[in-house]
Amino acid sequence: MHKTIHLSSILFGTAAALVWVQPAQALSVAEVSKLAKNVTVRISSPGGMGSGVIVNRKGDTYTVATAAHVVDLPNTYDIQTPDQQTHKITSSSIQKFQGVDLAIVQFTSAQTYAVAKMGNVNDAPEGTPIFVAGFPARTLALTESIYNFTEGKVTANATKPLADGYALVYSNSTLPGMSGGPVLDDQGRLVAIHGRADTATIQPQDEQTNPDIYIKTGFNLGIPINTFLNSLPSTLAALNLGTLDPRPDVNEPTAADFYLQGGDKLKRKDYAGAVADFSQAIELDPEYVEAFYGRSLGHYRQRDSAKAIEDLTQAIQLNPEYAQAYVQRGVVKANSRDTPGSLNDYRQALVLSPLDATILYRQALSQTQLWRYQGAMFSLNRAIAFKPQFAEAKVMKGVIQVLQDKTRGGNPTDQSKTIAELEQIRWLPFNSAITDIHKGLLSSLQGDKQTGLRLLQSAAFKTQREGDNQLNDIIRATLLKLSR
Repeated sequence: MHKTIHLSSILFGTAAALVWVQPAQALSVAEVSKLAKNVTVRISSPGGMGSGVIVNRKGDTYTVATAAHVVDLPNTYDIQTPDQQTHKITSSSIQKFQGVDLAIVQFTSAQTYAVAKMGNVNDAPEGTPIFVAGFPARTLALTESIYNFTEGKVTANATKPLADGYALVYSNSTLPGMSGGPVLDDQGRLVAIHGRADTATIQPQDEQTNPDIYIKTGFNLGIPINTFLNSLPSTLAALNLGTLDPRPDVNEPTAADFYLQGGDKLKRKDYAGAVADFSQAIELDPEYVEAFYGRSLGHYRQRDSAKAIEDLTQAIQLNPEYAQAYVQRGVVKANSRDTPGSLNDYRQALVLSPLDATILYRQALSQTQLWRYQGAMFSLNRAIAFKPQFAEAKVMKGVIQVLQDKTRGGNPTDQSKTIAELEQIRWLPFNSAITDIHKGLLSSLQGDKQTGLRLLQSAAFKTQREGDNQLNDIIRATLLKLSR
């Protein structure tokens, strides 16, 4: 929780008087959501899906801002407005910005649609509330693309952006497909265009098909509206969208600048470079909670569990309500085989976020490793109740049913029930350990033990390669049970 204080002073004559400037009244979350929903559009084509925000109307022509990568392919795109109407645009009508990941698309309609009110990213320092809206893409786990609105906090407002213009970082939960959507402040004003989602996962699986088991980095990126307005192509000058002051020009990088660079390196798997940048951010701001969390991820990916736990503990001390830090510390402890310690962290995380299916899933893994099968099953059932498409949790239920079977050959009735439940699971990440576990269980229980054991061995190899010691232990226990 990055701490920032702003004071404004005005000089009267020869005396300096400190004047507190009353900030504009913040809107409720429901009010901001309503504003966001009225200006957010879905942009789709045969090649994919993204989002956009209405920023201008002239007559019957509406202008939509989005991320350039949303409209990067030479396709015909559909824009779905809040009234569920679809408006077609051709790729020739798309105008991309020079040097930044931004684009403008336009459509024509006689209907009246709301237009976003412009804000100023300079008024969104670290720690302030921020909101993101958009339409997540359809995936194997998310069968419908429906409007999504999330709240969070600004974790970095960098003065030195990445090469493609990204400079605002926020903790909101975002998913692929929300790119191009609006980033709003607590007064419902547009302060950035969202472009990059939080995509670090617990296992190296396809996050687009498996969003339920993310380890959140808090590293979601937007391009400031100031950059959008000041980079507008000259061909669009007639829109008269206005200008804003650019980001402050500073000689030395700020803590937020190092945090931005660290997060970018983390995503590019330059873990040593990420740790170095997060360390620089912490040196400049010793209370930069998110930098401690980010550095812990770099340490964890380098298999340095002790340093990862040290950073996560410091983050929790600075912000005792940082639920995701408890979750990540639990993951690190679990893979360091401190399973009881991981359960303590998951319990604390659930106090702060009791409806989080991911935490319940992680808790179930630790309970399984400690042979607490009844508790693990209860955790998994709760996780599935909160997320009915949570396929990983359903597979793990099958694992537990095998592990807790006390008969040597297995009870045929119980096995038939397990087989039926496993056969109902349709959508799992391609070429992942959990998919191999699913297939291995089914093959073994259906009588093809040789194939089943081979698939489970493949799953064990994948988890070992990625350092997921906990799941590896569970798989090996399952192999032992099925090979008897």
